[in-house]
Amino acid sequence: MKILRFQAGHLDGLILQSAQQDMADYMSRDYGVRLAQAGDAFTAIKDGRVLGCAGVERVWCNRGVAWSLLGRISAYEFLAVHRCVAAFLKGLPLRRVEMTVDSLHAPGHRWASLLGFQHEGTLRAYTPDGRDCDLYARIS
Repeated sequence: MKILRFQAGHLDGLILQSAQQDMADYMSRDYGVRLAQAGDAFTAIKDGRVLGCAGVERVWCNRGVAWSLLGRISAYEFLAVHRCVAAFLKGLPLRRVEMTVDSLHAPGHRWASLLGFQHEGTLRAYTPDGRDCDLYARIS
């Protein structure tokens, strides 16, 4: 597996996991450019296939919002991606990092906990189509 600095074009090669399929409509070139410019981000690639992209958008000094777009990957590939994301988060010079997880996506909630995030509450009608999400934060 190779870890590269995220570039907008990496989204072109990403086949989203089913839990994030609703994001497909938003994954334009402009969206990718915005993510690339918003803060630190990386892409995991194996055998020319994009496994996932993740990063942290800087909101202001000491606060960021984590994001990830994951492909249809095996448990073994996910473990490798998880380790990269955990190391990335550990090295951030931010006091607070937030993330949201679809309220009905149990694996996302487990992953947030494994990454050291704590649940802070539910964001009602948060997504463009009105689904609820849960807010998590990691304080260092």
